[in-house]
Amino acid sequence: MSVQTQAKNFLFPDGCQVSVMESGAVAYTDIGAINSQVSNSITFDENQIETANAGTTEKQINNMKVEGSFTLINWDTSVMSKISGGLLTRTVTAASATTDIPDQIIAAGWADNTLYDLVAQTSSSDDTELKITAQPTLTSVTLNHGTPEVLVEDTDYYIVANSQSSSGWQIGFMSANMGSASPTTYTITIDYGSNVPVSATTLTAGASTAILTPMAFRFKHTDESGLYRQLDLYSVDPNSGFLQLNFKGANEDGLEELPITYMAKLDTSRTSGQQLFSFLLQEGAK
Repeated sequence: MSVQTQAKNFLFPDGCQVSVMESGAVAYTDIGAINSQVSNSITFDENQIETANAGTTEKQINNMKVEGSFTLINWDTSVMSKISGGLLTRTVTAASATTDIPDQIIAAGWADNTLYDLVAQTSSSDDTELKITAQPTLTSVTLNHGTPEVLVEDTDYYIVANSQSSSGWQIGFMSANMGSASPTTYTITIDYGSNVPVSATTLTAGASTAILTPMAFRFKHTDESGLYRQLDLYSVDPNSGFLQLNFKGANEDGLEELPITYMAKLDTSRTSGQQLFSFLLQEGAK
């Protein structure tokens, strides 16, 4: 076959990260694993008529929107709540406090400005990971050099909430404040105190009327060179039927799935011509 064009900027399918920023939030949350393509279709209403004596009018459009869908397979109730537009209320039920969480070791070679998951396992004989209701209570955080150094919170380390961590929390370190030379070459031991894990979470919904609170969606694919393409939708509402809580039969393959549908509308607080979405494609991204 002869080549008819040299204009070719191919993008190979490789999935993407889907993130949500719910109303009132200041950062995006990775919603986790999906099991389908992400579909986003730009639609609008058209206004055009055939006049009696002047031909066809120019086509006018309005009501621009993006209609989309994907299939979520990450059964995280905090994520399900965030993408509900305020329709779902999430309630956490706490279990009894436990003192059996084994020590956690951060391997040598850790780095500053890097967050590490706090992994709270049920016990030394049960590696089931617990979700913690509040900031974890730590008996000590120790740098294991020749003379072990007990680290101080908010001086040598800090703890932040992150729903993507199994415990709901992460830890970061500040080596410059530690007393030993080359602290990153030593392991760190995290000794857990008494902590209250989550027993269950419940989602509830239902009222005679409700007003949706728009969210923002971000779809980002990063290639092996670190280059990316990214689609931002600024003002997104869930569609009617957006969340299906299905139960597959034992004779069916695959995982339990959460089909998600949504519609992005104009964010009129933004500059005209930039109110619906932005699509960024870095040069050379694949």
